[in-house]
Amino acid sequence: MAPTELASEEWWQEYRDVVNADPEMAQHGRDAFDENFVIGIGDDHFLLEMRDGEVRDVRAPGLDDAWSFGVVGPREAWDEFVSEVPAAHHNEVFASFYRTAVKGEEGYFDLIGNHKTIFQNFRSVQRALELMRTAHNGGEPPTVGTHRPEEPTDEPITGRYVTVDLDGVDHRIYYEAAGPEDGIPLLCQHTAGCNNQQWRHVLNDPEITDHFRVIAYDLPRHGKSVPPSSESWWTDQYDLTAERFTDTIVAIADALELEEPVFIGSSMGGTVTLELADWFPERFRALIGLEAGLVTPGFYIQWLDHPHVNANDVNSHATWGLMAPHAPEWARRETLYLYEQGANGVLKGDLHYYSMDHDYSESVDEIDATQVRMYLMNGEYDYLTNPDDAREAADAIGEGATAHEMKATGHFPMSERPVLFRAYLKPILDDIRGVRDEPVPEVFAPDDVGVDANR
Repeated sequence: MAPTELASEEWWQEYRDVVNADPEMAQHGRDAFDENFVIGIGDDHFLLEMRDGEVRDVRAPGLDDAWSFGVVGPREAWDEFVSEVPAAHHNEVFASFYRTAVKGEEGYFDLIGNHKTIFQNFRSVQRALELMRTAHNGGEPPTVGTHRPEEPTDEPITGRYVTVDLDGVDHRIYYEAAGPEDGIPLLCQHTAGCNNQQWRHVLNDPEITDHFRVIAYDLPRHGKSVPPSSESWWTDQYDLTAERFTDTIVAIADALELEEPVFIGSSMGGTVTLELADWFPERFRALIGLEAGLVTPGFYIQWLDHPHVNANDVNSHATWGLMAPHAPEWARRETLYLYEQGANGVLKGDLHYYSMDHDYSESVDEIDATQVRMYLMNGEYDYLTNPDDAREAADAIGEGATAHEMKATGHFPMSERPVLFRAYLKPILDDIRGVRDEPVPEVFAPDDVGVDANR
């Protein structure tokens, strides 16, 4: 049985054994992770001496010791962090740090020392800290997928390309579709730096495709939508702007000849519903913004595309703390895997729009949601745009906009929580179709939709 007193001598011995036996640390930390670091739990500080990804010693830091960085916070934050299912934003070190560094909130972690070293060892640091939860609660680290679904053997999805003109340049855009040709178009936008595979579970849901023609595309430079060969795109800095983003979405809808489509997107695809409602309200039947907010600062950072940092590791593992810790392991791993496929510089370039160009904090009154219905749905564990951010945006927009909290999910609901998310989404889609009598719930929870919280 694991020791229950956090940071006792016995606890640290258990932690050392857990880390040194962990297959992920063996795979990614050996011969690489040699950075000593400090854990500050309230007034108590502990130096973790690391060699080749193993914990060699844990002791109070002395005058002769050296370390590269530290994770510090109140004991209450650490108690929550190591709990079996931590509360939102306490589930991962960078989730907690974001609430401190960007939101200015108390009761979370702070990172001290050399941030560059942290990002150079991103995966190992993240795993080493996560294993504190295993040491505290006992059992095995979550390395084996749970609740794997039965995958369809003959999927109804078709993949095609369409040529889209953007500022006089032809772009070859890849998209996948499922559902009847005369169904209501449901146009699906992936998150920053990712691709349309995030929507495969929605595309394969017959209850949705009975009424909707689901279309999930890859933006230029993403997935299978390679950059145009007529441009020397490799010589330019890629920084997505709100104007370019919305123009691309509308151009894709036009190229596919979609009549009154419903638009749905998450993260940058959720925030862009505000620009679409402002600039193109007549083009859409409804807008569903997942993980949306008036302003989304703090994520256009240099470590996402830096020559001294493994961008593939950082960009993919940056998703980890944005997901619910009790989501199915296979789904969280697949979400992370999709991010490992992105081209260097693309995620950071997308986040230029997300954290630099998108800001309705002073101009939200320019949005008139009576022209196009807006549903803003934010996940409980999304530390970038939590449910309060959706409520703030919907209240500021006013009539025509509603906010809906999604319990037990995070920033990537369609891929990290595919079963649960589709149960949350269907009442929204029924409302859009006009076949729902009662109001859409302000809060969605697993028990309310008959889905196990761990599915």
